[in-house]
Amino acid sequence: MEEAKVLYTFDFLGLKLKLTDQCLHSVIVQWAIMAFLIIVAVIVTRNLKSKPDKKQTVIEMLVTWIRDLVDKNMGKEYRKFVPLIGTIGVYLLLLNMIGVFAIKPPTSSLSTTLGLAIISFAVVNGYAIKSNGLGQYIKGFAHPMALMLPLNIMERVVYLFTLTLRLFGNILVGTLVIELIYSALGGLGTSLLGYFGYVFDIGTPIPLHFYFDLFDGAIQTFIFMMLTMVNIKTVNEE
Repeated sequence: MEEAKVLYTFDFLGLKLKLTDQCLHSVIVQWAIMAFLIIVAVIVTRNLKSKPDKKQTVIEMLVTWIRDLVDKNMGKEYRKFVPLIGTIGVYLLLLNMIGVFAIKPPTSSLSTTLGLAIISFAVVNGYAIKSNGLGQYIKGFAHPMALMLPLNIMERVVYLFTLTLRLFGNILVGTLVIELIYSALGGLGTSLLGYFGYVFDIGTPIPLHFYFDLFDGAIQTFIFMMLTMVNIKTVNEE
């Protein structure tokens, strides 16, 4: 794995923050994916019809699946979160799967996964405060008894870090394994293997990309969505 190059260093509240090439790459990829999703959303939602065509049918199937997922795990009274859960799912799925195109997934960076986890954490606790009031929210930390206060506070804080590290660790491991395979194939070279060297170079990474970028990327996206939904409901109803 290449060492990150520091592009710029600046002070913030006494802390020295460094902008690296890897961080810049991650930001650029994320903005590119966001721009892509906005363009696609505008295109597919234009000229919606009462009798859907194939394009609209696919979109409606996706929305229905997300709505049913929210209904089963949170209840119909939480349908207001369908747009949020759907957006998180589609965006995170693309972030995880971008490695198929030989682009390093932004979710292999701790700063990216921490940012996503902070959004989930803020929604979970912000909605609970909005629904129950600040006083009732604070009392919820003592549920079901006052002795549980330290554990409940710890559980709430740990949620942020486990959500961050679970996604980061799984995607990073997959990225490192694929990088090592490419490095090994490059070191092996084609001079000894001749024609078969090119076959190994092309064929060997394919199943790894399928597993780490597609399968594991989809699994981690689903887990992130599920944990967000479950915690929104649980914290709100405590």
